[in-house]
Amino acid sequence: MTDRRTDPSLQDLPRGLLIGAGALLAVASVTGLAGFAMCGAAVIAAARRWYRRVDLPPHHIANLKWQQAKAAVGAGAGAWCDAEKNVYTPRSSVPAP
Repeated sequence: MTDRRTDPSLQDLPRGLLIGAGALLAVASVTGLAGFAMCGAAVIAAARRWYRRVDLPPHHIANLKWQQAKAAVGAGAGAWCDAEKNVYTPRSSVPAP
C-alpha cells in the first residue's frame, strides 16, 4: 500500500493568488467605505440646504409631511376603489351562460 495522502492540504492553495485576492478585497473595502462616506455627506448637505430653504420650524415641517402623506394615502385608496369599480364586474352581476 502506498503512503499517498488524498485529503486537501493548505499546500494546495496558490498563496500568490490568495494574497492578491486579499489585497483587492482590502482596497475594495476602503473604496466602498469612502464612497459610503461621500454619499452620506452629500445627503446631509442636501438635507441642510432643504431645511434652510423651507424656513419652517421642524414640528411644522413634520406636520406638513404627515398631512401630505395622509392625502396621498387617501388619493391612492380612492383611485384603487374607482379602478376596481370601473374595470372589474362582480361575478354575481354576470349572466350565467
